[in-house]
Amino acid sequence: MAARRSAVTLGRMFERLRSVVLAVRASYRYGRAVNLRDAGNIEEALRVAREALALLARPGVVRGKGPEGSVLSCATVMVEDLASRLGVPGAAYKDIADTLTFIRVLGPGASLASWTPYLEHRAAEGGENAA
Repeated sequence: MAARRSAVTLGRMFERLRSVVLAVRASYRYGRAVNLRDAGNIEEALRVAREALALLARPGVVRGKGPEGSVLSCATVMVEDLASRLGVPGAAYKDIADTLTFIRVLGPGASLASWTPYLEHRAAEGGENAA
């Protein structure tokens, strides 16, 4: 019985590790998107921020906790901001909904809390990439 419990725990540990590794990869993409945006390359920044969200959409990523939730929230807000500037569709509904959940867990003092009304409006529009 102890061996089985150990195997289950080890399996969960590897799943969590995989999730964190994907969050680190997404964080790198998010950082690159920030640099591109700051350099004035808005279209490329949007593309790279979307890559970060795509990494976090993979199976097994724990989107509502720790580094995953943080990168998800930052990348979603960036995609929404840049997409609105360019007049193109923004983030997917799931990204917006998961970001809202994460920001609400952090509370009103969270750095992205000011985005809550905008994201709630976007979520109410529903559908994928509602513009």
